[in-house]
Amino acid sequence: MKYSVRYGKKTLSVEVDKKRVKGVLAPKKVKPVADVSAAVKRALRRPTGTPPLAKMLEGNKTALIITVDHTRPSPKSLILPVIDLCERQGVAPTVIIATGCHRQMTAAELRSHLGRDILRRARILQHDPFDSRGMVTRGKTRRGTAIRVSREVFRHDVIIGAGIIEPSYLAGYSGGRKLLMPGLAHHESVDNNHFYLTHPDTEIGRLKGNPVSDDAAEFARKLPLDFIVYEISGPNDEVAGVVAGHAVKAHEKACSRSASIYGVKRLEADIVVSTAGGAPYDCDLVQGKKAIIPAIHTVKRNGVIVLCAECPGGLGAEETFIRWLKTKTPLEVTRDVRDRKQFNLGAHGANILAKPIVEKNARVVLVTSPKIARQLQGTYVITATSLPDAWKLANRIAGAKSSVLFIENARRLIVT
Repeated sequence: MKYSVRYGKKTLSVEVDKKRVKGVLAPKKVKPVADVSAAVKRALRRPTGTPPLAKMLEGNKTALIITVDHTRPSPKSLILPVIDLCERQGVAPTVIIATGCHRQMTAAELRSHLGRDILRRARILQHDPFDSRGMVTRGKTRRGTAIRVSREVFRHDVIIGAGIIEPSYLAGYSGGRKLLMPGLAHHESVDNNHFYLTHPDTEIGRLKGNPVSDDAAEFARKLPLDFIVYEISGPNDEVAGVVAGHAVKAHEKACSRSASIYGVKRLEADIVVSTAGGAPYDCDLVQGKKAIIPAIHTVKRNGVIVLCAECPGGLGAEETFIRWLKTKTPLEVTRDVRDRKQFNLGAHGANILAKPIVEKNARVVLVTSPKIARQLQGTYVITATSLPDAWKLANRIAGAKSSVLFIENARRLIVT
């Protein structure tokens, strides 16, 4: 039987004996919101836990709309109604891209992501986590994270967050406090927060009791975030719902809905073929590697994870990432990443790819572009430039009669 997986803007296919396939883990299907614009406008009028946005804008002069970058679906259907309200009430809107430690977007990416209408009607900024002079400090969290954030959040009267809600392997779920941490935070603060990725309670789908999420929530409580408007993302990036209002109450409501879509029961197999869901989720290896999270939980010991990620944007990571991949063993990586002095996001990326090797003695085979394959030569990640080639290699390692599991939209799945 032919099985297909998303890869960039296309699909890859492989023929597999159906008797070997344990199943396909995938999100539940959802009924998309029929009229997203109308749903957003209703949510702004009848928010959760706050007055209507129009009321909150009254008497103010400026609004800062914090939103996601190109590694997430376009937020323009959320932002346009907010800009409409701002203009009707004489409030000047500014949109800031909460990049976290991602790279800056190009002009072409901004046009595609936001649309010409937003670019024309609002001032557009992009966060720079390395611009120390552009930061303001408001103390520290209990875990020692400096609450150091873009001073833009203090230059405007009303602060509004806009983006999507989906499960997050580092903070339980995206959205809410994540727009501030890591979205608008200083890079050193991000590193301190993300150090807790090494903690066993940091799990996808876990909002509270997750040290990364708890630290980010404490970071955000010390900062203004007056109102949020979010789409709940369905498995094909369709809008499964819209929420707006209080930065915590509305966010928790949306996370509960997201959990009902992405929670799946665990299956295990010798070979796990996992994909992040294609573009934009495999735009680079930083994003594409997230598909390995559920695969770690579902691959059997001594098995193989086939990770499909095109990565047209390259590695998407700092120099530490590739250096650790090339100079350290998987065991050294999983040890050294727990050393605060050595930890950074690049080290974390190397650790994610090392975990299945150390914990399950599993091989990781990355199906990717020739450019990425060349860059990863000499690392502990095996590469292939086609799914059939990776499939042949996986069968040589695990055996021609080994069990197989496919994982779709793996970056969002909550395996229980």
